[in-house]
Amino acid sequence: MDVPILIYLDLILLILKGLMALKYDLLLLIFQSEFPHMAQFSSLSPIPGFSSWLQGLLSQHRQEGRVADLLSEQEWREVGQAIDSNPGTPAADSLRKLIATGEWTRSEKLCHALEPILMRLCAWYLYGEKRRGLALNPVANFHLQNGATMWRINWHADTSPRGVANSCGIMVNYRYFLNETSTNRALYLQNKVVAASEQVLGLVSQFQKNSKL
Repeated sequence: MDVPILIYLDLILLILKGLMALKYDLLLLIFQSEFPHMAQFSSLSPIPGFSSWLQGLLSQHRQEGRVADLLSEQEWREVGQAIDSNPGTPAADSLRKLIATGEWTRSEKLCHALEPILMRLCAWYLYGEKRRGLALNPVANFHLQNGATMWRINWHADTSPRGVANSCGIMVNYRYFLNETSTNRALYLQNKVVAASEQVLGLVSQFQKNSKL
């Protein structure tokens, strides 16, 4: 039995920019015909806009007096202790500043406290935030329109300054199963249904349990 090979299509497409006019699933078929032993196709994709969306959310909830809706009381307590902000400074303001500057990545204690929070918020941003029924995030929308499954959200996948500034260092895999892309595409475009893995749905469920918009 052939061992499934994972091919990171986003990296290939950076090289093959001239092929971007083709549909993504057609590119997958081309790759499969050229490399028949490749049984799994996946992207490792950035999440532009997540950090700015989160900062806006923190500002909005702070102005409306609803910061408790985003994190549980215990989480705010842990974040406040990890931040060690100036007395009298609301934890939400300190957190928003840290997200904006990326300074939180320098603290192991803060990274540990923020991981479950940022992961579930990012999952919701990708899966639940919509514009006209389609994913707000442009990269997510691109892959979902081409029949991908939102497969895995990855913590500390891009810790470069740009990766931290754009998405708090988080990246996401979109996986393509060639026998499912047509169905996934139709469900997404016609019924606004996002195909997602158990990991992603589990994080979305955590968001729905612990956070309110």
